[in-house]
Amino acid sequence: MDADDGTRVYRSVLAELPKGVTIVATRGDTGPVGSTASAVTSLSLEPPLVLVSLAQHSRTLQQLRRHGTFSINVLRDRHRQLAESFAGGQAHQHRFATVPYHVDDDTPVLNDALASVTCRLHATYPGGDHVIVVGAVTRVRRGSGEPLVWHRGTYRGMAGPLADPTI
Repeated sequence: MDADDGTRVYRSVLAELPKGVTIVATRGDTGPVGSTASAVTSLSLEPPLVLVSLAQHSRTLQQLRRHGTFSINVLRDRHRQLAESFAGGQAHQHRFATVPYHVDDDTPVLNDALASVTCRLHATYPGGDHVIVVGAVTRVRRGSGEPLVWHRGTYRGMAGPLADPTI
């Protein structure tokens, strides 16, 4: 098997693992910044720590390291377009232009998130083309509803694939 086949198979195998979709947000020099992230998990209950993986060259990661606080916002099943806009495409100042948020513990938190965790930066570790960020939890909030899930290369609700909003 050549390297390209190995990478393709590796990605397809990991695509079988459903992942929650979040927006990691922090304070930037000229306003809030944030990125979509699906590599997020609890790390420890005592003390409460969470782990998130961000691309090495991510502006969100750069600002998170500078300011030392961040939030993890769990998206609702109706937030597909929000996840897509924070995944790339738009400049950071445009990402937050129409997204209501408030500030908790010196970091932006999305008002309509299904749940949110606010953190103080605890540690970072190299992780290939990403950086593993460990956050010490300072505040949690939970609403009701269904989460947005990433599975087999598509956004889904808990009941299955979501219809394309452009159709």
